[in-house]
Amino acid sequence: MPIDRLRADLARLREEIARADRGDAAELERLEQLAADVQRELDEENAVGDPAALVGELEEALSGFEARHPNLTAIVNSMLVALGNMGV
Repeated sequence: MPIDRLRADLARLREEIARADRGDAAELERLEQLAADVQRELDEENAVGDPAALVGELEEALSGFEARHPNLTAIVNSMLVALGNMGV
């Protein structure tokens, strides 16, 4: 089920953020906020307001992490696939 996969990816993302190098503090803070937005969207229907915009923000966040944080990139990519499977 895509929503279960998204929840699992969200948990993995938070774990990876906690382990990440704090030298990227601003980018990690942005990713933490996006994770909170995804969680809110899962907990309360349409809490974010525009799920498509959330997908765009997740894609944009990837650009800063690809080389330095490949695990974060893989998790966010998996989340994007799950959101896509949900029709977002």
